[in-house]
Amino acid sequence: MTLLIGCVDRTEQPLLQVQKDLEQLFGTALLNGDIRMQRTRDHLTIVMTERLLFDAGGHEVKPEGIHLLKQMGVLFKAAALKEIRVAGHADKASVNDHSDEYFKRLALSKARATQTVHVLQENGAASQSFITEWYGDIRPIASNETEEGRRMNRRVEFVLYSGN
Repeated sequence: MTLLIGCVDRTEQPLLQVQKDLEQLFGTALLNGDIRMQRTRDHLTIVMTERLLFDAGGHEVKPEGIHLLKQMGVLFKAAALKEIRVAGHADKASVNDHSDEYFKRLALSKARATQTVHVLQENGAASQSFITEWYGDIRPIASNETEEGRRMNRRVEFVLYSGN
């Protein structure tokens, strides 16, 4: 039996290249925590905070966000990915809020994921490979008890699967 350390298989190689290209593209946003990436053998996950793509509470992609997504679309097209999942997330409504805030946040997360995919599709990424998901506040990655936690929960996630 041979143990190979540091080798990348056929499935990982395209994802590794996409990750390297995205690291160059994201630059400062990656360093300051507005973007996080994690790669496993079969997929690459990219998490972007709300403020990179949207104004607070809005669902239209900001001009700076459109520029970033256009560049991502070019990279995605070149990578020949099998599947791209784009998921919108929101922070949790206050427990004292008995209004329809949950449904508003669910709708906002859907609108953001849909707008994100629309911009990517307009800029060359293959439309047949997209799956759009929205979760509202049901998949937090941080506590909703603090502003920092709520800020982290307002995000768009991309999960990229290799075409190999």
